[in-house]
Amino acid sequence: MSLPNHDSVAPRRLPARALGALSASVIAFPLVAGSAQAATFPYPKPSKPLPSALDVAPPYQPGTLCLTEDQPGPVAFAKLLNATYGAHVYGVLRACDQEHGEGRALDWMLNAKNANDLALGNAVTRWLAQADSEGRSGAMARRFGINYIIWNKRIWKAWAPDRGWQAYTGSSPHTDHIHLSFTWDGAVKTTSWWTGKAVTTYLTGPPGGVQPTSRDPKDYVNVTLRKGSRGIAVEVLQKAIGGLTVDGSFGPATEARVLAYQKQKGLTQNGIVDSRVWNALIGAPAGGSGGTAPAPSTSPLDKYAKITLRLWSRGEAVKAMQKAIGGLTVDGSFGPKTLARVKAWQKSKGLAVDGVVDAKDWKVLAGGSAGGGSGSTAPVTTRPPSSAPTSSTPTTELTAYKGTTLRKGSSGSAVRALQKALGGLATDGRFGPATQARVVSFQRSAKLSATGVVDRRTWDAVERAEHPLLRYWNTVLRRGAHGSSVTALQKALRITADGSFGPKTEAAVRSAQKSAHLAQTGVVATLTWKAVEARMR
Repeated sequence: MSLPNHDSVAPRRLPARALGALSASVIAFPLVAGSAQAATFPYPKPSKPLPSALDVAPPYQPGTLCLTEDQPGPVAFAKLLNATYGAHVYGVLRACDQEHGEGRALDWMLNAKNANDLALGNAVTRWLAQADSEGRSGAMARRFGINYIIWNKRIWKAWAPDRGWQAYTGSSPHTDHIHLSFTWDGAVKTTSWWTGKAVTTYLTGPPGGVQPTSRDPKDYVNVTLRKGSRGIAVEVLQKAIGGLTVDGSFGPATEARVLAYQKQKGLTQNGIVDSRVWNALIGAPAGGSGGTAPAPSTSPLDKYAKITLRLWSRGEAVKAMQKAIGGLTVDGSFGPKTLARVKAWQKSKGLAVDGVVDAKDWKVLAGGSAGGGSGSTAPVTTRPPSSAPTSSTPTTELTAYKGTTLRKGSSGSAVRALQKALGGLATDGRFGPATQARVVSFQRSAKLSATGVVDRRTWDAVERAEHPLLRYWNTVLRRGAHGSSVTALQKALRITADGSFGPKTEAAVRSAQKSAHLAQTGVVATLTWKAVEARMR
């Protein structure tokens, strides 16, 4: 089994010490190898008594979904560390990036080249991974539902604690942060540290999601699969694409077959099965919703009438539903907030409050207004507002909020998006004094009026800071290209920036594409720009 290349670091192996989970109160590690001086750090303290039993340690749980919200477990753990050791910048969600893409991986920022940070990183990771007073390895990691840890070029795995700390050879040495990947139970805070009761059976995916049973490819159009995915959806894919053993495991053979199929159909060759691949398999037009072309209709929503949406569905149909119901960020991801809004809407319409959008719900939506199905027969407008970007303008996760002015006292999804982008803040959706101070600091650094109020100019500056290559996302570059966009690419790749796209630039591009699990074409388009930008961060 191979683990993904994460952006964190694992500490140097130190002599093993059996520290009791409950008996000791501090951890002491030398500041510098061979130094008599030591740094002493306290343990975090549980809010509930810990049971004698330990939580089950699941096997490696790879991230295969593209979700849009932080899971509560990693955020709570980051806050616990910050409350114990002082404020540190941390990050959880990264779009479609393995466990980070599911909101269940945490990067807690430390600098291993700083003696005190190194000692703290060693102390925290050893506290999690070492044996407790009963000799049980990784006791604290299991109580938090931590699947594995990477720090300072080393990795520790909860499902194989007997192997201890091993060398980590991923693309990043993880010397600037600790990476902690959480199991699904750890992600949703059902483990013993938070509940006082040990988990005995483990989740294999987001709780509350309906486990798929259908064998019809049309029912999986909104399911994203990649290497490491398992289950019925993979079996359906393997049968539909042909030439494979139908075993429900997305391994190298399945990936190779997907790549060949994508090439045959003129699709992006990245080995990832998304809606475009599913639509090709079922004979739907590229970008369609699945099945045969819809009959002429009087509502843009009629074409989705045969699509059933539920928790964790993704795609254009979800976007259309979110826009029609109203009160939601239109991001195409059916997460917990969308589920709650759907149930509230169903209740207001006298429909079955099951959180599932099927034909009966689409019928009501199609007859209502874009603002939330009020019963009006006014048609749903599809024209974007004047402030919306044109088709040639790249959009980001912040674009939808640019028309929203935020200030102290504001709350909601726009505040969360701002907090994530600014970094160094708890993403709690509340614009309090800490967020205001961070905004003022950012405005000063961006040479804006330091008002603490987030207006359009501040949103634009935050977006540019978060996505420094945004202006180039729609620019396609290949060998032979010249100009400022090539120079920007080369600087981002940290190679000689001469503005000429030659063999060395192409080789660097292919390397970046390989690291990001993209097709290694050497041609730079939107996905590659984003991957290069992610490496810059």
